[in-house]
Formats: sequence, C-alpha cells, structure tokens
Amino acid sequence: MQARRPPTARMKQEFSQVTEIFDDLPISWAEFRRRSGRDPEGHTGVMGELNAMIESLDPNGLRVRLPFNPVMVGDTRWNVVHSGLLMLLLDSLCGIAIIQKMTVPMPIATLDLRVDYLRAVPAGEDLFVTATCYKLGRNVGFASGSIYTADPEDPAAIANGSFMLGTAGDPPPMAAMLRGGAA
Repeated sequence: MQARRPPTARMKQEFSQVTEIFDDLPISWAEFRRRSGRDPEGHTGVMGELNAMIESLDPNGLRVRLPFNPVMVGDTRWNVVHSGLLMLLLDSLCGIAIIQKMTVPMPIATLDLRVDYLRAVPAGEDLFVTATCYKLGRNVGFASGSIYTADPEDPAAIANGSFMLGTAGDPPPMAAMLRGGAA
C-alpha cells in the first residue's frame, strides 16, 4: 500500500485562499464548474448534464437536487429511475462530503460503499441527494448519504461508505471550489 502523500505547498496555498463564491445558493453544477474554471469547452460532467443544483453546502456535507430528466429512466417498461444512477450519485456526493470535511483536501478513493435500495423512484420526480462526512481518520474517511424525492423521511436509497485519504495523484480539481476557495 502506498503511503499517504503530505500536502504540497501549492495544495496548501490553493485551499487557504477562501472566497465568498457560494453566497447565492442554489447554484447549478454547470455554473459551479464555470466559476471554478473547470468547464473546458463547456464540459460539465454527468452532474452538469443532469442539471444538478447544489442547494446547500457546509463543512460536513451537501444537498443536491436533480430535476427529473428522461435519461434517468433505466427501463421504460417499469418507468423508474435507473438504480445505477442512484449508486453513482451516492458515491460521488459521499466523496465530496469527505473532501468538504478535510482541512487540506487531497485525492481520495472509494474503499467500500454499501447502498441499500429501499424503493423504486418513479419517473417524473426530482431527486434530492444528501451526503455527510461523519468521521475523518488518519487514512480513511466515512460518509453516509441518502436519496429521496418529496420526503426526506422516505428515502429511496441510503449509503454508508469508507474512502481512502491521500491516494496517488493530485487533489480533485474542484476540491478548492467545493470548500469555498479559489481554483
């Protein structure tokens, strides 16, 4: 196993330059990427393509709303949102919640993600995804998340995951922006 890489001076500088870029939530993922300078040729990633809106963001986690989009439907005979999309959303946002909690964000990797599918999500409903980091250790961070439609007390899926901290590579390019710092 590779040893955790200490933060470089450049990483520390990037994450110490705090700005007030999120005083106007909700904000679209596409606008978030634009502000961060991370939308080469208009590319906004899967979250941008799904018109995700960051509704809340704090040091422990975040909440994102995805307006219904027909591409979310996995099988038109059943007319429900594809369960693989739910997994992708929970993995992504739990990872972002881990980054949010770090003093100096660094690369991470999913070690384990348990997702319990509690019910199908009918087509036509917006999705709300929440994720919270509940513990950061020396080498591993832990997060939980949920996906719901209208009622947070009736989730469609819940997740608990562990994430390796300080994996090889550079920090996620948008980590500084997620923490409210300059890109």
